[in-house]
Amino acid sequence: MKDEGGRIKTGLLLALLVPVGAFGLTADEIVARLDENTVAGSMRYEAKMTISLGGQVRTKEFRGWGEGADKAYIEFTAPARDRDTRFLKLGDEMWMWLPEVGKSTKLAGHMLRQSLMGSDFSYSDAAGNARLRDDYSAELAGTDTAGGKTTVVLELTALRPDVDYARQRAWVDTAGFIPRRVEYYAASGKLLKEMRVEDFRRIAGRNFPTRVRMVNRLRSDTWTEMEFTEIELDVTVPPGVFDKSYLER
Repeated sequence: MKDEGGRIKTGLLLALLVPVGAFGLTADEIVARLDENTVAGSMRYEAKMTISLGGQVRTKEFRGWGEGADKAYIEFTAPARDRDTRFLKLGDEMWMWLPEVGKSTKLAGHMLRQSLMGSDFSYSDAAGNARLRDDYSAELAGTDTAGGKTTVVLELTALRPDVDYARQRAWVDTAGFIPRRVEYYAASGKLLKEMRVEDFRRIAGRNFPTRVRMVNRLRSDTWTEMEFTEIELDVTVPPGVFDKSYLER
């Protein structure tokens, strides 16, 4: 196949020339290596989100803690109108604290898939730290290029109906096991979002993504870039961070 300029499509050419499995790893082995890089037992971080909507760009700053797949705390620090807006995830539930309201509100179920502070990330996206192999089955789907790198393409299918995305398609750079690009699909097959890893750092023995861009394909002319300005992995979390009393302090 050729593009409109008569050039052979690079991704298709690679898929034809490089057989699936040529990198010597199974789909499950690649997923395991991805999890080793991107999932931490615990973390502390400071970050910023740059949100572009219709050409209008806003920046928000926040900090947080995470522990395993079930515990996360996020606190916005800037701009002033968002300062002290906080989120606490415990298992499948999340609470939001709005300082102007003075009480916490519980978020659950489909509400966790809504936009976090007007961004292209959902609440679940921002607080997620689950291992792919716990939520998805994986199959090799060929090779392609993404982010200027030769990648293996994985088809990931949710193991349970309560997983946020019924299917994912991931372009994995097996030189460092970085997910250069990921597409997220609904059960209907509709493309919901697309994420690209723009940068990563070697942290605590991992190639950890530190700057990612998310595009919500259900909205027009919008993207959000999230960047960790400081991050520590496998740290000791101070007592009480994951308590509601800390959220509502």
